[in-house]
Amino acid sequence: MLDWFFADGAIWFAIPALFGTGLFLIQLLMGELGGDFDIDADIDMDTSGAGDFHALSIQTIAAFCLGSGWMGLAAYRVLDLGMIGSVAVAVVSGVGVAWFMTYLTRQVFKLQRSGNISISSAAGLSGDVAVTVPPANAGRGAVSVVINGTRREYDAVQAGDEPIPPRTSVKIVSTDAQNNTLMVERA
Repeated sequence: MLDWFFADGAIWFAIPALFGTGLFLIQLLMGELGGDFDIDADIDMDTSGAGDFHALSIQTIAAFCLGSGWMGLAAYRVLDLGMIGSVAVAVVSGVGVAWFMTYLTRQVFKLQRSGNISISSAAGLSGDVAVTVPPANAGRGAVSVVINGTRREYDAVQAGDEPIPPRTSVKIVSTDAQNNTLMVERA
């Protein structure tokens, strides 16, 4: 069994495969246990002033070693492509797996959004009454408003004499951040 991994030049593929698999498993276990195993080794490349390019990290190195090692070993032992063919398969596979890992990580990071939205961002927007807004000085209602693509519901008051029923469009005149309340009027 060990000869299959380490004899006849297969060691050039087995060592990266085992190294990449070990790094991947350590990261997986540390992530599940709440530990932090990230070593910042990113390379910043400014290409045409468009921004930073973070491609080299422990995750991409582990992905490259894992993909190139196992695919190179399979090409060498199973497909019997010889050393040059197996190295080509290993390099292409390693780059492909590393690219896919980088792409996947970037897509996951795009899903992260800050949930902090300032109520003052609602001033001047339109919303819909969710709970009847009573006349001035008679209590609070509730208004639903979309701020930065996120629907929020806030307490609302008005200066008018007539209650504003649910599903009525309103304009947000001002905000009170301390009381987390909107001042609204009929749209």
